[in-house]
Amino acid sequence: MKQIMLVNVAALVVAIVSLQASTLPAQQALKARSLQFEVAAVKAGNPQLGVYSSSSTGPPGGVLRMVNVPLKQWIEIGLSVRDYALKAPPWLDTTRFDLDARLPDETPVNHETIAKMMKALLVGRFGLKWHEEVETVSGYELVTEKKVLVKPSSMLERMKGHGSSSGPSFIGGWNISTSELAEALAVTLGRPVVDTTHLSGVFNIKLMWSAPDDAMATERKRYGIDGDNLPSSLFTALREQLGLRLQSARVPSKVVVVDYINRLPSSN
Repeated sequence: MKQIMLVNVAALVVAIVSLQASTLPAQQALKARSLQFEVAAVKAGNPQLGVYSSSSTGPPGGVLRMVNVPLKQWIEIGLSVRDYALKAPPWLDTTRFDLDARLPDETPVNHETIAKMMKALLVGRFGLKWHEEVETVSGYELVTEKKVLVKPSSMLERMKGHGSSSGPSFIGGWNISTSELAEALAVTLGRPVVDTTHLSGVFNIKLMWSAPDDAMATERKRYGIDGDNLPSSLFTALREQLGLRLQSARVPSKVVVVDYINRLPSSN
């Protein structure tokens, strides 16, 4: 079953206020400050089922559906925190819920809006309370090798936009910075990665290493990808394909600590 992770994971919610905002009606300003799901039906999931999924559609009339998703991932979405940076009760991993939520009309379906509305739901329905700390933890520094292979995007390439994608043995991006690459590496490795390359500008990134199973290897062959000649690991691919390297280090990392959360939500 397809899984869609709505994280990123480190900084999803940014508020931008301009002078033009003063001309907005008071109702719109209030709505922007308290973005919530129009309707949110929460039902208990099945802890015995290992699979889960999420999907979103819209606008207008956007909908977010989550099936059998562990409550811990709800918190990761709402607080924009990765798994390794969340300190929470262990029962959150096995407590699962379904969500059928409707977004306010004309509200765009993206990481920022979903995170805001999920946070409001967790606070209002589950009584979530938390605080943040900065700790020095085991992670990686992203550094350059003797010969950097990745080249900055050209002016023409930069006009084509910006984005990224990843999978079990693939990380790709177009017009992304090395700090954004470090974020993607952190997601894949499950440990914080700090960019210390000092490379400026944006880059087109394509990292691919050996498939983790035969099914994926077969799928790659269908698209003409020669998996037999791919590097055996992400670390090797990073050196051979981009001229970058990961070195173990103690790095600062924001840690979110869950102080309190109800085991069951308030009624729908």
